[in-house]
Amino acid sequence: MSAVAALDEYLDGLLVDRPPPAPARAPTAVVALAPAPTTPAMAPRSAEAASPAPPAWAAIAALSAQEPGLPHRRAADRSSRWLRLRCAGQAYGLELLKVQEVVLPTPLLPLRGTPPAMLGIMNLRGQVVPVLDLGVHLGQAPQPATAATRYVVLEEKGETLGLRVSAVEDVVNLTEQQIEAPDRTRAGRIHSDLFRGVARQSGDPVILLDASGLLDPARAGAR
Repeated sequence: MSAVAALDEYLDGLLVDRPPPAPARAPTAVVALAPAPTTPAMAPRSAEAASPAPPAWAAIAALSAQEPGLPHRRAADRSSRWLRLRCAGQAYGLELLKVQEVVLPTPLLPLRGTPPAMLGIMNLRGQVVPVLDLGVHLGQAPQPATAATRYVVLEEKGETLGLRVSAVEDVVNLTEQQIEAPDRTRAGRIHSDLFRGVARQSGDPVILLDASGLLDPARAGAR
């Protein structure tokens, strides 16, 4: 036997004894697995930096706890706004929160059987508003109308009232420390229940009036 024939016989023997090839495997579906839960011990350090900041009220509460005297200091500095006006030569103040508006004098419809301080009623954009001469109501002599005369309209809880004044000056801010109680004032005998106190600015005393008392029909009609 030649060498070539022997090699062919050897190769045929290998092919016979060789196991058949394995069948092709079907493609396997890929399933996404959820990440394993992270325990606190395994949490990365960056998670601490991503945690939300504490709410603003927590910081305020902490500040108040550190400085217990802070609210008391701020209470002493609280201020209120007042409309400063004049009746004759006396300055008065009305709390701005009770002032609805300031208007020019308009014709009034007189009312019978009312005190001298009650001038009548005016039509304010369809609203009937009684008008009171503030100076006369507070014991002053009647004053003639001038170019500076104004009607100050007060409003609270559905009640409205117009006040005739000699002039309206400006709005001032007053702290509690700037307001002197009526029983301690040096501006004179102030005994009316309509007076809330006296404020001094630039040496000119301003008598602060109780707008709620003026709006009370039982107190506004008579002094």
